[in-house]
Amino acid sequence: MFSGEEQGKVQIYTGCGKGKSTAAFGLAMRAAGCGGRVFIIQFQKARRCGEHESAERLGINLAQCPQGRGSGPCTSPCPLLTAARDILKEGGADLLILDEIMAAMRHGCLSLTEALSLLETRPAKTELVMTGRGAPQELVERADLVTEMKKIKHYYDEGLPARRGIEF
Repeated sequence: MFSGEEQGKVQIYTGCGKGKSTAAFGLAMRAAGCGGRVFIIQFQKARRCGEHESAERLGINLAQCPQGRGSGPCTSPCPLLTAARDILKEGGADLLILDEIMAAMRHGCLSLTEALSLLETRPAKTELVMTGRGAPQELVERADLVTEMKKIKHYYDEGLPARRGIEF
């Protein structure tokens, strides 16, 4: 990815199981460790978590939605969508992660058409990762890699709340 010879791909992590963002952050760590320019945009997430501390230490750029989970559109166009477009237009990242972009689409922050337009804007060498439940079929068809996380069993179902350092 960082030798200038490889073609970037589009990856999607979707499904109702735990681990979509975790997988994306793992990829970010790997890319940063290999000298890649990494940018993470978190839609629908406003809480500062352990991954933000790690990202800062590794020199990974990160932007978050100021509204947080379940919020509807704040302005149009979504400022995070504009940031993603700018990063792609400028070739400012070897790896761009759009965490919870599927949730942002569900809540009306951006449209499927806008999400698809990011694929058109993406420089050939930029790896683009999109996460979130319920990836639209149109995105799935355009992606190079799609992983679906499936819940088999989860301790949330027994009432255990999210734990710092594990879930956030």
